[in-house]
Amino acid sequence: MLWSILVPLLQLGVLTFTFGSLIRVDIANYPAFIYSGLLPWTWFSSSLSGSGHLFFTHRDLLRRPAFPPGALIIVNTLAHLITFILGLPLLFVLMGWNGQVVSWNPMTFLLLLSIQGILMVGLSFMIATLNVFYRDIAQLVGLVLSLGFFLTPIFYRPFIESQFRTFLVLNPMIPLINGYRAVLFEGTSPEWGSLMLTGGISIIVCGSGYLIYKHWLPDIVDEI
Repeated sequence: MLWSILVPLLQLGVLTFTFGSLIRVDIANYPAFIYSGLLPWTWFSSSLSGSGHLFFTHRDLLRRPAFPPGALIIVNTLAHLITFILGLPLLFVLMGWNGQVVSWNPMTFLLLLSIQGILMVGLSFMIATLNVFYRDIAQLVGLVLSLGFFLTPIFYRPFIESQFRTFLVLNPMIPLINGYRAVLFEGTSPEWGSLMLTGGISIIVCGSGYLIYKHWLPDIVDEI
């Protein structure tokens, strides 16, 4: 549990030093700005990275006749959510240290958690299931997450106008990161249109992931 908190703290330190001292970014209370985006991204990346080998790591449980393998996906997602929640007090400390008032809407925050959780569960179903039959999926996910970190506005503000805007819209974490930052850091409401679109996409992804899991479920135990 301590390591799960130290990793985002170390990332925060590196990014703050790089873009706060070496390559200066003109954003007020920059450490808190980064951390407000880093927390949900860490939940996202840790859950998806862990889902790749989830069925292999717990193969003894999967061999029990009454055990549902899908329960591992839910537990994995919720376990990394705990790290997210434990990191929130530090965000409020960083904000208070710079005299920024902590004011946020708990209901909107829960909505953001629900949308992201649904998205992650669906993707985790896909990754965990497909990696049983195609062992390179876990490595591919790690590569995509590494690239996605820099294509998501975690340590910079989102681009309003860009020639790549259409491409960036395909990243479902962008509306979520912007939503978390609006609620937790800026004390405003998220952009409801893009957030609801992301919610719809998350439901579709979750349903698709579950169908993939159900289709391959009879062969998972034999394969591992």
